[in-house]
Amino acid sequence: MPHVENLPRLTAARAVSFAAVLCCAAALTGCRSTGESNAWMPTADAEAQLKDPEALRLSFARMSEQRGDYKAAREAYLQASTENPKSPEAILGLARLDLLAGRIQSAERLFLQAYQIAPENSLVIESLGQFYLTQDRFDEAVRHLSRGIELTPGNSRMRHRLAVALAKQGNIAAAEPHFIQSVGEAEADYNIGLILYEQGEVKQAEQRFLSAVLKKPTLAQAQHWLDAVRQETARTAETKLASTSKPETARQPIQQTASQQPQTPPIQVPPSEQTQSLPGQQVTTVSQPGITTQQYPIQSAIPTQPRSIGPAAAPTQSPGLDLSTLNATQLEQLENSLSPEDRIRLHTCLRAGTRFVRQAG
Repeated sequence: MPHVENLPRLTAARAVSFAAVLCCAAALTGCRSTGESNAWMPTADAEAQLKDPEALRLSFARMSEQRGDYKAAREAYLQASTENPKSPEAILGLARLDLLAGRIQSAERLFLQAYQIAPENSLVIESLGQFYLTQDRFDEAVRHLSRGIELTPGNSRMRHRLAVALAKQGNIAAAEPHFIQSVGEAEADYNIGLILYEQGEVKQAEQRFLSAVLKKPTLAQAQHWLDAVRQETARTAETKLASTSKPETARQPIQQTASQQPQTPPIQVPPSEQTQSLPGQQVTTVSQPGITTQQYPIQSAIPTQPRSIGPAAAPTQSPGLDLSTLNATQLEQLENSLSPEDRIRLHTCLRAGTRFVRQAG
């Protein structure tokens, strides 16, 4: 730790930054008691981290990002990238913040910059693939995530994201083995069923939910969706029957109320490793015993967990929710609580940087 007499020689900005780094180190590593008095002193881990100011600055940036203090996070990531322009983590942090703020082109440029610096870094490859997944650019997502799996075949979270990208691309046959390997057979049917339902393939989705229930009767999410899809199919049949029994001039369109529409639960994904998730991830996971996760990106993400089902959505405020005030976890929770139609509108608002108003029930 520097002597007090050296502090006046630091610029005001650097002194503030250094103080923040020290506070971050204390928060991350804690202190220990000497056992002889009430005095406290840094732990060995804290002393070691003080020798690596870049690691501490990045830790402070991640903490600020996670608690929603994006201004402080951006300043810390910028400082880290200025001092080490080859830091992929600092560049990825700035990319995530730009994505949250709706600056899509800037975010893509930064993700690609990180990839150019570290093309063999699995986290960089996964982040780039996840970015394309959140933007519905499935061909690019599949290309990068496939390469990531070649480099790290044991990365279940990345494999799950690849499965989601393939399924969203329309290649269910290629997606299924990746789903099975990352989450299991019944869970694979459940995830594919959700994606098929969002694509309007209700009959095929019902078959997948039924298959998931038969393979794993305790998978409550699959049973819930099987019941919901069957009820929707029955209502549709009743509506058609009622419309055909009336004279042509008396027929009126029957709309499904918001309360009748099933709400999309999170997609089931494998346990996530300790990495930053991208905003706008769409898929969460069904938890397996003893596991709590962060989902896909559909992300998360889908994305990626296994995650808990039905997390509380971030509250909306009139005339709309300012998405830039939400951190990555809050955005994912909001997305998991939305209907397929509102999810599409949420992605549109994220890209345009506009406020989001929930319309579906």
